Amino acid sequence: MSALTDERICTLSEIAADCFDVDMLDADAPERRVLVTPADIVRALESAYDMGLVAGYQLMRAGGGRC
Repeated sequence: MSALTDERICTLSEIAADCFDVDMLDADAPERRVLVTPADIVRALESAYDMGLVAGYQLMRAGGGRC
């Protein structure tokens, strides 16, 4: 996998651990089901959105923007 893909998986794993109390990289239980509430899903989506905003801001500050 590329470094960018690894970084995305790491970020999503952190969000899952924080919002759903699960470890996405747990090799012992890859098919484990977890009960989540709608509030958990909203919090996870907000976290992912915030991470996207931060990443976009950092790219623009570094001059990597396409605009």
